[in-house]
Amino acid sequence: PFAAGMPGASRRMRGAPGSLLFVAVLARAEPPLAPPGPTLLLHSGAEMPQIGFGTWGVHKRDVDTSLRAAIAAGYRLFDLAPVYNNEKEIGQTLGALQAEGVVVRKDLFLTSKVPPADACDPGLVRAKLDQTLRDLRTEYLDLYLVHWPFCVRPGAPSWPPPLEYQRGYSPAQLRDTWRSMELLVQEGKARAIGLANIGPNRLAALLRTSDLVVAPSVVQVELHPYNTLASLRALCADRRIAVTAYASLGSAARPAKYHAALDAHPVLLSDPAVLTVASALRASASAVALGWALRRGIAVIPKSIHPERVHSNLRETLRTAPRLSESQLSNLDALDRRHRFLAAGFLGYAWREGMKMEELWDDGPAQPATPSAPATVAWRGAWLVIVVAVTALCIARACAQRQSDRVARRLSFGAALDRFPPRRPSLVA
Repeated sequence: PFAAGMPGASRRMRGAPGSLLFVAVLARAEPPLAPPGPTLLLHSGAEMPQIGFGTWGVHKRDVDTSLRAAIAAGYRLFDLAPVYNNEKEIGQTLGALQAEGVVVRKDLFLTSKVPPADACDPGLVRAKLDQTLRDLRTEYLDLYLVHWPFCVRPGAPSWPPPLEYQRGYSPAQLRDTWRSMELLVQEGKARAIGLANIGPNRLAALLRTSDLVVAPSVVQVELHPYNTLASLRALCADRRIAVTAYASLGSAARPAKYHAALDAHPVLLSDPAVLTVASALRASASAVALGWALRRGIAVIPKSIHPERVHSNLRETLRTAPRLSESQLSNLDALDRRHRFLAAGFLGYAWREGMKMEELWDDGPAQPATPSAPATVAWRGAWLVIVVAVTALCIARACAQRQSDRVARRLSFGAALDRFPPRRPSLVA
């Protein structure tokens, strides 16, 4: 199922002119992948490319060079979001490439997402999509995702939003958001819809709703050999929902706030198991990590601003994936440690003090914050009143039942005596 890649055309030269030269040489030396390339079939009947180009962290100044390199290498899926602050620049480059005859819209697969501050208001969901369509210079999206299953009040002054702006998660609210998404499909503005950053319990709750009109086509989550999410993948496979992984390479270029989320982050691409497989196949660690995902039926959206890496993330991965043996895949599966490089993304949406990762991810065991002293005293007093009242009620019912039993025994004994008249004394000793 994997297309064969072509050898690289050139090594990277330093500086922006060299990067542009690399793109130009690549475009001349190596044709793009024959459409459609490796794809996953969606509910909508569309075929989604299994390797796409991620745009989180791509600065506005790097958009044009990065996207031109991606198109030249053969990428056709572009993963976007308003909160990445580069959709307008991406629209400009994609529009220019179409005007130049390099690519046509029907060959592109554009994904974007509705942010938490807009997701819980039907009017804002539509307005945010309309703005994305204008920025991208297109009439429709191939895929529109709920970026997070949480709600945030609009106007938060910072990230993470202050606690008073957090509205959190509820099954009913997510269903209301999904109704807004379903309308966008019916209007033709989105060809398919899905969810990002959702766990299996929350996804199953949405799928169980009786009035579901449009099923999710895609779930996008942080997924790699350190975080394999077997239960979520099994649910998606059962319901024919495609899975897209982000942070497939360990997100080494993530912002500093994500490094501080945990005391220590392992380095996925330096793991001995990954390096052993890479050495055996004479491939890069990146190609091994991405190839593992492809062989497990997962779509990936690696990102780079360096044209040669943009190229190798696609072409080398497609050469490497078919060569991974089952034992090598199993060794990579065994690396799972439920580690998230981007845990701060979830922790930033905590709507109560003291919430832990598992509760934010999928309603895991709650870790409530220790209440303040006045609250503790109040709750203890309330419980004491309840206990005393229940105890008194039980004692009263028990006493009443005992008295009733006594009366019943007396009545029954008297009735028994009435059936037997008193005997006369016998004259015979």
